[in-house]
Amino acid sequence: MPTAWALLLAGWVGIGGVALALTPSLLGVHALVALWLLSLGVAATVATRDSLRPRSRRIGLGLCAALAATALVWSTHDGGLPALVVAVCGWAALTALASGVVRSVRLSQAARPRPPIVAASLGAICAALVLADPGDAQALVLRLVALVVAAAVTLGMLQIGERHANPASRCRAGLFDCSLPAWPMGAWHDVQQWPALLAGLAMLPMMAALPMMAVWCRAQSIAPQAMVALHFAAMFVPALVLRRSIARWSPRTLSLVCAALLASGAAAAIWASPPFDMLCVAIAHGAAWSVAWTGQLWSPERRSSQGTSPLCALAIGYAALTMLVGLAVDQHGPAGLSIAHAVLGITAGLAWGYGMATRDHVAAR
Repeated sequence: MPTAWALLLAGWVGIGGVALALTPSLLGVHALVALWLLSLGVAATVATRDSLRPRSRRIGLGLCAALAATALVWSTHDGGLPALVVAVCGWAALTALASGVVRSVRLSQAARPRPPIVAASLGAICAALVLADPGDAQALVLRLVALVVAAAVTLGMLQIGERHANPASRCRAGLFDCSLPAWPMGAWHDVQQWPALLAGLAMLPMMAALPMMAVWCRAQSIAPQAMVALHFAAMFVPALVLRRSIARWSPRTLSLVCAALLASGAAAAIWASPPFDMLCVAIAHGAAWSVAWTGQLWSPERRSSQGTSPLCALAIGYAALTMLVGLAVDQHGPAGLSIAHAVLGITAGLAWGYGMATRDHVAAR
């Protein structure tokens, strides 16, 4: 559902954009994004339950939207950072409730729901239009408030007349009903899967640092709007192009493509000069995430097990990784972000090479 995806993507980047104007350090920006991710996981453990009534969701959507919108406006006036923390919690709860609406609508369909690639791509377009220049906090807040109100009204209308989902059709209790990367822990025992697993994490440093990337690129005469649009295009255009063919890919092919994209991004991060290092990383690692995400949607065995808590499956790990990247960026600036992406790419390349060597050794025996 495009509205819910717009809330997720715009919130992920928008929180960082507002925080950039209110916090004294880049680590503080990442800390607020990490708080948003953690709050999102906590709220989703309640908001995605099948037992939650549609009327309760409608009331929750209205209350959370009012809280988030009011706190956002207050944050850029007299409220400052405390108000932004309140807005972070309100937006997280609103996004979790949106996830519950997505889940209930998908499970109410008679036919098996298809991967939401088109809906997510439309949501990314909406998010890019709302974010525009994430470095202009005053204007950004007004656009985010408009999105919050419109999303709450739209999602609330979808819950009118909605019936309870069929428990027999349930997927894992994760955000957006199996539509975000949340890989099984057991998959990490297979080194050949590492490139795809790492690609599923590639959007974390980019999403949290996108407002800073826009500022850095502005200094190189690149419009922030262009940077945001490029980032989202890299994340969703490959998914749209490959959505029919990727279902036939073997796990080996998926890992090979992810490893190649991550390695090329690492090479750009290490050797390309600004601003081409950021641009190339955004394209290569955004495409790697897109391929891994699309491959997961078509392969249920690559998803987390049913009943997995979104707090454990997504929020805690995502928040911890966001803080690690934040430490690197706070200490080294743009170079810290390049280091994070270089580590992802180098690790994926080494894992692919080790996996192939092990496979050949076993075959020789």
